[in-house]
Amino acid sequence: MDKKKRKKKKIVFLIILLVGIIGSGIGAYFYFQKEEPLPEPKKIEVLDKINGFDYSLEDRDTALYKETFLELKKTLESETYEDQTYAELLAKLFVIDLYTMDNKISKYDVGSLDFIYPEEKEKFQNKVLDTMYKLIEDNSYNTRKQELPVVKEVEILKTEETKYKKGNTNLEGYIINVAITYEKELGYDKKMALTLVKEDNKIYIVQTKTLDA
Repeated sequence: MDKKKRKKKKIVFLIILLVGIIGSGIGAYFYFQKEEPLPEPKKIEVLDKINGFDYSLEDRDTALYKETFLELKKTLESETYEDQTYAELLAKLFVIDLYTMDNKISKYDVGSLDFIYPEEKEKFQNKVLDTMYKLIEDNSYNTRKQELPVVKEVEILKTEETKYKKGNTNLEGYIINVAITYEKELGYDKKMALTLVKEDNKIYIVQTKTLDA
């Protein structure tokens, strides 16, 4: 009988020991998990805005975008300016922001939406999400290793006046062809034709088309 009791005590002791080891391991795991600091999420700061317009400059924008933005700001805040100058600068900002994907937080962070005609904004966004932004990895915590394009230069190739039919109205506008150069060639569009229209003293992108390089 004593032998059986000793055997039972030994089994109970082993069970208690095993439970203690497992409990200590789980406790240590959660302790170290808790102590490990999480990376800081990306924060975006607005640096500048253009009076009377919805255009803004952010700290994450590239040097090229900042330079072009300040040129547009100077133009629009002057007493007089040419609509063609406004349209060409807007076209450049649109292309820089849309095709510079390296500074985007995720695929849902679609660039250039501020420049799109309001009625076309949702359609444009969905198209971009399903195509060129589809494979952009999340970078909320600055951990992305993916290589993404950065626009180095946008050249205006041709600008011509046009009329764009919107409902029962013909809007005055421009068709602007541009050439795009990147910091590194990753296979993205090199030429585009942009259709811009003017409504209530503001110019919008209403249509885009990729051209053969």
